Amino acid sequence: MALRTRIFLVILGLAVLGIVINLVRTRRLQERFALLWLLAASGLVISPLIIDWLDQLAYALGFDYPPGLLLLLAVIGLLLILFQFSLNISRYHEQIKVLAQEVALLRHDLDKLSRRVQSAEGGDG
Repeated sequence: MALRTRIFLVILGLAVLGIVINLVRTRRLQERFALLWLLAASGLVISPLIIDWLDQLAYALGFDYPPGLLLLLAVIGLLLILFQFSLNISRYHEQIKVLAQEVALLRHDLDKLSRRVQSAEGGDG
């Protein structure tokens, strides 16, 4: 890989890393979501620096096309991020269901109290 390409990829990785860190710092991205993104950004910074070693590893693992190993690692990383989001969506779905049930019960109790107050006012007057 040409030196210019390596420098460009390192700068790109540092930019992604900086964006993720800034989003966490400004509380627009929670820390629990940021962990895998920080790992992905770190991978973007490190991979151009160790590309020769990664090529040798790819050949040792039987990859005929060394960038295929990087693509595989990227897909696995994205799948891990999607898995984390799926877990969070499942947890939030359960929390929303419980909250909706509690709101329905509270609304029912409020309606009962409202009817009781109206009937008491009607009996007084």
